[in-house]
Amino acid sequence: MNPAQSSAYERLLAAAAALKVPDAVREVATAPPRDPEPSQIWRAVWEDTIQLLVITAVADDAVQAVPVSFERYADTDTLLLPAGASTLEQPLALWWGLQLSLPWYVLDRQVSQLTVPLPASTGPALPHEVPPGATWGSTAPHPTAAAAEYRGVLADSLAELSGAQWVPQGSGALPELLQRRGITIKQLASQLNLQPPHALEVWRGQAPLTPEQAEDLATALGLGADEVLAANPALPAPVIQELSRPSRRPQVRALATRTATSEPDARRRAAFGIYALAARQEGSTTDWSARTDRYFELHLH
Repeated sequence: MNPAQSSAYERLLAAAAALKVPDAVREVATAPPRDPEPSQIWRAVWEDTIQLLVITAVADDAVQAVPVSFERYADTDTLLLPAGASTLEQPLALWWGLQLSLPWYVLDRQVSQLTVPLPASTGPALPHEVPPGATWGSTAPHPTAAAAEYRGVLADSLAELSGAQWVPQGSGALPELLQRRGITIKQLASQLNLQPPHALEVWRGQAPLTPEQAEDLATALGLGADEVLAANPALPAPVIQELSRPSRRPQVRALATRTATSEPDARRRAAFGIYALAARQEGSTTDWSARTDRYFELHLH
């Protein structure tokens, strides 16, 4: 390393040493993921899209969120918060005009918390009252101004996150598919090593195939494994909701790594596996959280 490089490296080390991460941010960043709540600031991630968001409202499977930036770019629909308005201790720009509904499963990790109350409005109209010290941004001088360009980038990111999908449709066409290919209950039981009662449920479309079973059966049917899986019965809503929780994302990512698949594919694999596991159990009620825990215990350990 030459003197110039050494000097630059030393300056970088000195700058890094001078940075102070607020204790509140460190505490949130190292805590286990949990369900979202209003006024929290989250990092959202889906494929190549990463965006900071402030949660304004929470529903069963979606959140209302506003994109957040540290940049001083702003327009008339941007709420500028002072440094003391969040545990990040940095001035923030809340692009209120871009508020959108996003699915839970794009939320990756909470990074901060607002320390001032959110404006009352969560709809398209801008709120009349703002938190103490907050101001609205000014109009960009012309369409190609940096603020307008940055707003376009944020809008594109929000569109990607809002349109993120992983839930398979589940056509329920598996019985028709099996019967059209002349697959009997006995053959199905033998092919997949199933007990006759369970094979009958699968043959009737009352129980799903796991991804592994779909791969095994696909050869006999002359189809792709994805086509066979798509013919499964629709997933129960509680399975979808459980796997969409941010707290499940580390497990889904670990499964994606282990199976060398994408995160959406790993989530689908887990969903059908959990559904099939529950379908083999007796009883009328299902603890989907416990079933999900059990599935990941079996497949990650």
